[in-house]
Amino acid sequence: MSGLTKFDKNLRVVGNVSDHWSSNANQTVFTFHISHKSRWSDGVPVTSVNFRDSFLRLLRPETASPYAYYLFDIVGATCFHEKKCPDSSVGIETPAPDLLVIHLSHPMAPFPSLLTNPITDPVRMDLIRKYGDRWTDPQNLITNGPYLLKRWIHGSLLELSRKKGTVSGPSLQRILFLIIPEPVTQLLLYERHILDFAGVPSFYVKKYLHNPEFHQSLQFSTIYYSMNVLRPPFTNRHVRKAFALSIDRQDLFRLFAGAVPISRSFIPKGLLGFNEKGGFGFHPRKAREELKLAGYPMGRGMPRITLFFPTGTQSRILAVYMQQQFKKVLGVSVRLRSLEWKVFLARLDSRTPMLYQSGWMADYPDPNTFMTLMMTGSGNNRTGWSSPEFDRLVKNAISTSDEKAREKMYLGAQEILLRQGIPVIPLAQGLTNLLVHKNVHGFWHDPLGNDHFEDVWKAGDSPRKLN
Repeated sequence: MSGLTKFDKNLRVVGNVSDHWSSNANQTVFTFHISHKSRWSDGVPVTSVNFRDSFLRLLRPETASPYAYYLFDIVGATCFHEKKCPDSSVGIETPAPDLLVIHLSHPMAPFPSLLTNPITDPVRMDLIRKYGDRWTDPQNLITNGPYLLKRWIHGSLLELSRKKGTVSGPSLQRILFLIIPEPVTQLLLYERHILDFAGVPSFYVKKYLHNPEFHQSLQFSTIYYSMNVLRPPFTNRHVRKAFALSIDRQDLFRLFAGAVPISRSFIPKGLLGFNEKGGFGFHPRKAREELKLAGYPMGRGMPRITLFFPTGTQSRILAVYMQQQFKKVLGVSVRLRSLEWKVFLARLDSRTPMLYQSGWMADYPDPNTFMTLMMTGSGNNRTGWSSPEFDRLVKNAISTSDEKAREKMYLGAQEILLRQGIPVIPLAQGLTNLLVHKNVHGFWHDPLGNDHFEDVWKAGDSPRKLN
């Protein structure tokens, strides 16, 4: 699918289905003009009603989308989601087929960048009503992007075919995505040139560092540990500070052979508000002093702590290191428990663990996507932590377009989060490691984790598959 806006390679917001847009003076009303050239794959024009229907579908509680909150900045969106208002109260107007007018509940300069996220791409409600849960089957799916879904064998592969006339110049007509859970198998198939693309886990990076086909780039993402401030012993701020002071990130850097960029900032490098000294650094003596102030000298009398993390080699290596570090610096014994990803997420919602691994990838390239994560009432803030002053700074930052003022507010908010409240401990920034065969051209990967195949083409006829 194609949304209203998209990013170019410099991460500037540019037109997509909407060829241009405008806003009122205080940036609370945005008007998007939809291109007359935009068509669904069955030839039907893409209209403003398609977007309104799609946004309302995302907001409907019956849809049960974990991303419903993404549109809560729109007037009446929260009220509608909570079944307190009708859909007519939501601030989305369609005065003409090519005009979409969106009213926001507060000024929000970066709003067009939110609409680059695939969650806001349009869908055909007539087909969803007709086919139900089978609307995404290849024979039923109608798309408005450059590709059609030709085949989908669940758990095995997806095949895309390019629509005619979507690009000028050389282009790829077919992409086959193979679903291969085991990284070693992916790399083996890549080395045999059965695959043109393969992801490289951090513990294999060293092998490919000097390979000209190896590409490495920072993600707008943060890997961190969360503490549930509603469950002892993490109800005590001194305990949280002690844990934050006991982590040696240089050890982590060496442990992962430099393949994981260590960080003390909750906002990742490359975004406004990044602070390389945001969180506490490694200070064993102070860590032990804080634990003593909490009433647990060298861990004596400490309640039993279990660290939860999702199944995976990298997560386990990180957890084992943390277990050893907390024992060595604080004298605290920590049990480890890994859960499959879906079970892990369900556990976070049902009974949030006292200590657990977390991570967040930006929905759009703006610090707002990280800061709102930790606001009071955020569905993704499971720590139980809340700060009115933090909330105030983040809300004010969202509402201003003055970059210097925004940066000051985000730095202040991070100070409250990482040094006063301390519900989270930033550890590293995400990194994308990819192998891309030399005969592939036009492909690029952005810091938001998206692969761009819009203008991909290949030199030569072999191999047959892209992954």
